[in-house]
Amino acid sequence: MIGRLYALMVFFLVAFGLLGLRAWQLQVLEHERYALRSQGNYLKTEGLPAPRGRILDRKGRVIAQDRLVVDLVYEGGEVLFKERLLPLLGLKDLPRAQGPVVLKAGVPEHLLPTLAELTAGQKNLKLVERVERYYPNPISGPVLGYVLLANAEQVKRGYSPEEEVGQAGLEAALEPYLRGRRGVKAVEVNVKGERLRETVLEEPVPGQDVVLTLDLDLQKAAERALEEALDDINAGRRLQGLPLARRVKGAIVALDPRSGEVLAMASSPSFDPNLFAMRPVPKEVGALLQDPDLPLLNRAVQPYTPGSTFKLATSYALLEEGYVTPTTTFRCSPYIVFGGQIRRNWAGRDMGPMTVREAIAWSCNTWYYQAVAQDPLGFVDRLAERARLLGLGEGTGLEVAEKVGLLPTRAWKREAYGEPWYPGETLSVAIGQGPVLASPAQIARMLATLANGGFRPQLHLVKRLGKAEMRPEGQRVPGRYWQVLQEGLRKTVTEGTARHVLGDFPVPTGGKTGTAETPSKRVGLEHAWYMGYGPTDPGAPYPPLVVVAFFENGGEGSRVALPAVKKVMAAYWGIAR
Repeated sequence: MIGRLYALMVFFLVAFGLLGLRAWQLQVLEHERYALRSQGNYLKTEGLPAPRGRILDRKGRVIAQDRLVVDLVYEGGEVLFKERLLPLLGLKDLPRAQGPVVLKAGVPEHLLPTLAELTAGQKNLKLVERVERYYPNPISGPVLGYVLLANAEQVKRGYSPEEEVGQAGLEAALEPYLRGRRGVKAVEVNVKGERLRETVLEEPVPGQDVVLTLDLDLQKAAERALEEALDDINAGRRLQGLPLARRVKGAIVALDPRSGEVLAMASSPSFDPNLFAMRPVPKEVGALLQDPDLPLLNRAVQPYTPGSTFKLATSYALLEEGYVTPTTTFRCSPYIVFGGQIRRNWAGRDMGPMTVREAIAWSCNTWYYQAVAQDPLGFVDRLAERARLLGLGEGTGLEVAEKVGLLPTRAWKREAYGEPWYPGETLSVAIGQGPVLASPAQIARMLATLANGGFRPQLHLVKRLGKAEMRPEGQRVPGRYWQVLQEGLRKTVTEGTARHVLGDFPVPTGGKTGTAETPSKRVGLEHAWYMGYGPTDPGAPYPPLVVVAFFENGGEGSRVALPAVKKVMAAYWGIAR
């Protein structure tokens, strides 16, 4: 009997010992492992949004920034105070919800106290904060661009589905700098999934602020000049018996020729980038995407037939390649015959003998025909080389995506079409017609190079990234006849095709009109150009400025583009219009 009791006692002692040993193992040796496993049951991590960097103009005025907005989210089921809630939201009834539904995106500030009171304690109604891109001073939409929530491809690259991403224009071009680094927080929840407390594990890092070279005042002046040109466009169309234009399609670029800083870049038609930042995205965005006038297109960096603005590249090539001298004279006749074809000037009268200066000022087509007819097959390749030195046919340096246009050569045509280059084609290209293409930004860079006497700047829209100043370097272009070309540009204003608008302007300027035929060759539907710069007098007390205006199917350059440039110049130099 005693032996059996002794054995039973030993059994219990061993059993309790084993249990104690296991408890010690779990609580001491494996405490960390099971504590973490347990903690994982009620702790979860969530991302913290990082504010995008601000976009500011050169004077520090905010163009784009993030702001905190509040959405009212409904998760289904019955709610209290519905009879008060629905009228506030402009709803007749609550939607059927299988998951979270936004009842009101961007709740107005004056409604927040009332909605906070009505939703308090209701688990299926929540006021949820989020960050939204906001444009207090929106500039031309095609230039500034817009943001949208990250798409599937961007999510694969590490973006959060709730993160706004630059999709076009400057917002897209500057995305690596504007985007911040998301933070991380730990959220403690109970078994019902209710949030108990939050702890920030890693603070979000905001994106860098970007200071643009743009001047908001001049930008607005350029945008107004574009829109006001509609009256001039339609005046020309009435004279030709053409249907009136509904809206302006064009661009204006203004820059400091010394540094290449773009002071204004406007494109029309435009849009408000705030539309794309709204949640949900409004129906107006769909209409923009389907609009045949392409309001999302930045026309400042799209290539078009440059018309007579290209004659400055031709003049530069003729002089530097030795085809003409500053005193070479050709008669500006109403037409010439070349290769059995009649090639006409824009004027139907004989305008007399001209040098290259007068040919620029009066935009004489027949002067250029005679000059290049000396060597039409050899000159076209030399013209392309010289035009490229002026900044045509290549990128300008701008941070936004741009197209480089086209400088045709004999080799290009052989490769593109399998055909030889014909002499008559050189005559067309010499006056900016035919296959030659250039963007308003490229034309502005060319004019800056001429105004600088051969210094070609690199254009840029960004003045400062964070604390880093952007100072792109330009290049010196070979040439001996810069003054001759400048004299021709000045004569355009003092006695040529721009005299009627800028002849009495208080600041001495130079420039060149352009009227480029379009495929329809319908009079009144040409592309309208004017490029101007000033002051041409080094002693004038005004800062240097280059302005290029372009109007798609705008008609005559002197009727439409020239007054637009005058308005931008007047705004910059503080001259009453």
